[in-house]
Amino acid sequence: GGLKVSGQIRVDGTGLLRTASQTLHWQLDDVDPECTTKPEGITNACGIHIHRGTSCYEDAGGHYWDEDLFEQDPWMAVTYVSQLSPSRTVYSTSTIAFVGVEVVTGLTNFDILGHAMVVHDSTGTRVACGIIN
Repeated sequence: GGLKVSGQIRVDGTGLLRTASQTLHWQLDDVDPECTTKPEGITNACGIHIHRGTSCYEDAGGHYWDEDLFEQDPWMAVTYVSQLSPSRTVYSTSTIAFVGVEVVTGLTNFDILGHAMVVHDSTGTRVACGIIN
């Protein structure tokens, strides 16, 4: 689509094994304006997730977590909410998570280094990608 998502996502990791988690903080611009609420019944809609893959140019794979420790995908609950924000004389859609969103994945900071961080639109399509470093 016409989205040109830009911005920053910070990932803070804590814990080991069953307590290992990542807390995401983000400030993103030009996200999907349809993500004012998460659409029901659409997988990955308005989501921000760490993926198994290590490239944004090839298939990033599915969501990344320790499946031996946790059966359910912890990333399914992680979504952003878009809001109209004035930027000088034009309006753009943005999303900000100052407090942070904690995701218990069973993975350490070392485990997630080099993996793809993906932003999805309201249809669940991958619209932005970056590599965690």
